[in-house]
Amino acid sequence: MAEDFNNTQEENKNRALDKPREYPIAPSSYYAYPEEEIHLRDYLQVILRRKWIVITFFIAVVTTVTLGTFIMKPQYKSTVTIKIDKENPNILTFKDVYAVERPEEDYYQTQYKILKSRNLAKRVVRQMKLDSNPEFARQKNEVQVSSFLKQDKLLKEDGIDSSLVDSFIGRIDVSPQQKSRLVNVSFTSYDPELSAKVTDSIAKSFIDLNIESKFEATQQAREWLEKQLEAMKAKVEQAEEKLNEYAAKNEIIFLDKESKGNDSENIITKRLSELSTELTTATSDRIHKEALYNEIKSGDPDSSSLVMGNALIMTLKKDYASLESDYNQNLKVYKPDYPRMVKQKELIDQTKKRIDAETKKVVSSIKKDYEAALKRESYLKTAFEKQKKEALDLNTRSVQYQILKREADTNKELYNGLLQRLKETGISASLTSSNIQILDRAEVPKSPYKPKKTLNILLSLIVGLFGGVGLAFFAEYLDNTIKTPEDVEKRIYMPSLGLVPLYDQKANPKNLPVEYISHLDVKSQLSEAYSSIRTFLLFSTAGKPPKVMMVTSPRREEGKTTTAINTAISLTKSDVRVVLVDADMRRPRLHKVFKVSNTSGLSSFLSGNTEFGNGMLKKTKIPGLDVLPSGPLPPNPAELLSSYRLRDLIEGLYPLYNFIIFDTPPVLGLADAAITSTQTDGVIMVVRSGQTPKEAAQQAKRILESVNAKVLGVVLNAINQSNLRYGYYSYYQYYYQNYGSNEDK
Repeated sequence: MAEDFNNTQEENKNRALDKPREYPIAPSSYYAYPEEEIHLRDYLQVILRRKWIVITFFIAVVTTVTLGTFIMKPQYKSTVTIKIDKENPNILTFKDVYAVERPEEDYYQTQYKILKSRNLAKRVVRQMKLDSNPEFARQKNEVQVSSFLKQDKLLKEDGIDSSLVDSFIGRIDVSPQQKSRLVNVSFTSYDPELSAKVTDSIAKSFIDLNIESKFEATQQAREWLEKQLEAMKAKVEQAEEKLNEYAAKNEIIFLDKESKGNDSENIITKRLSELSTELTTATSDRIHKEALYNEIKSGDPDSSSLVMGNALIMTLKKDYASLESDYNQNLKVYKPDYPRMVKQKELIDQTKKRIDAETKKVVSSIKKDYEAALKRESYLKTAFEKQKKEALDLNTRSVQYQILKREADTNKELYNGLLQRLKETGISASLTSSNIQILDRAEVPKSPYKPKKTLNILLSLIVGLFGGVGLAFFAEYLDNTIKTPEDVEKRIYMPSLGLVPLYDQKANPKNLPVEYISHLDVKSQLSEAYSSIRTFLLFSTAGKPPKVMMVTSPRREEGKTTTAINTAISLTKSDVRVVLVDADMRRPRLHKVFKVSNTSGLSSFLSGNTEFGNGMLKKTKIPGLDVLPSGPLPPNPAELLSSYRLRDLIEGLYPLYNFIIFDTPPVLGLADAAITSTQTDGVIMVVRSGQTPKEAAQQAKRILESVNAKVLGVVLNAINQSNLRYGYYSYYQYYYQNYGSNEDK
């Protein structure tokens, strides 16, 4: 073998320099993954995969609830129905003595709170002597022991332990009935008779407390009214004294001395009103008489309407006209000096003089009346102005009087109101009616309220089942590891080369080592899996399959060495020669698996300490498979792998073997795999199902792609049968139908 190597080494180097070797295209660069919709069976697959979580949670919940239900001491619940009407209308007139009226909803909510108040609870505990009842006494002793251990002091309320009151309130349940004024009040106890008695006692105490509250409120209002009445009486007397003193001092006298209200009138104001009326009348009279006087004064008095309208003057003028007519008729018969005519003439002259005299009297009377009216008007004006001045002075003095008067009137009204309210309060105090009544009394329960065994077990079944399923999906959500080929394709965007089932060597009846499973048990599932991987590699690229391949993994303990060995064994079944190169010079395993010497190997050649033909390649028991061990562990594996001698090694092995497979260290944390991948035709990445995190696989892929490595795909190792679906078997059938069948099957 060494001689063949020496004869072809120079030829291989020249061929490598003249024409670079063609590498196959990585499947990840052209592989297309069909988009699959989430199906119901996908959820079923998650449940089956996490079935132990579901089963464990289900059994734990059902067992715990069932045991707790049957261990729990039965509790009995008795209920009383109470009718709460609206609060009785206030018969008093003043609404501000008690609290301001609240809406109806607030009133009912307050009553519900009172039913669970500490005051009502203490009344019932004290009336029924529950602190000495065995049921409550046992709880009291437990609280005392707990407080002694904690060195706490027990708080007491009116001689009753606070913890006992809290426990009592915790057993009360208040449930208002919708759209009604009814409320159900329940009490829970271990004794059915005690439950009914306590429930009735709560209802009765609630009614008594309601009546007492009203009575106490009335008594408090009465005491308050009495105090206010005494104070208001003193204020009324003091205000009346101030008002009378001020009226006497300022000479303010009212005609209506009884009321002295707004309708009363003082003397000055009344006199002013009377003078105003008289002045108006006098002025009107003066104007009328002045008009008559001016009429006579400016014209002929005889033509004046007053003169013409005088009855005496009219009679005289009529006589005068008649005498003058007779005289003119007699002149036709007699002469003027005729005695009869002379006498008639004298009678006419006397009548004329009398008319003139009467006219003068009328004119003189009109003048005197005008002058008298003018004097009266002037007098009234003077008196009115004087009275007006006095009235204005009175108004100034009455301002303070009105203030004192309003204060006195207000105090008197308040006093009268308080006195009336005090009388009404006395009547209200005698009323003992309540707006609360018991509609249905509590009955002794015949069956326990808790525990409800059937319901609890049914709920535990439902909660256990759905809780377990939910916990399974939550665990699935938190699990970021690669488990299925679908995860490989959709999470790290690489094709799946094959699935290797989980192998339990102890459970295997033949107890075969997993490293030789493809050679020792060709009909096993693992052997079939590696045969499928071989088939995929042989038909993965167009033209010819990759000859130089590297097997690596993102992290340690993921099965890369086992995969490399079984893949090499599967390739030898096609009558080809395969060499396994242990490039893991940090933790080598191939020499242990194949039980060969590791005194010289890859490190010896790369470091220049030995040449290729010095027994580096080791024969194995498997036909067609040779091994190149790692050799002594070097201090600098990465530097050795990056040397040109690795290229020389590959060129030397190239004509001797059909396939060259490198087993390298993990990608993450070490540079060995990334360096070696640059000298290979393709990289096989091994991930362990359920252990390799998605991020680790993605990071390993990025590292390999950053050095332009040709990643052929991913081998999903140690996959659990529960993670497999029928679709994955179809996945393999697809490749068998399109790329050929497995000859070894």
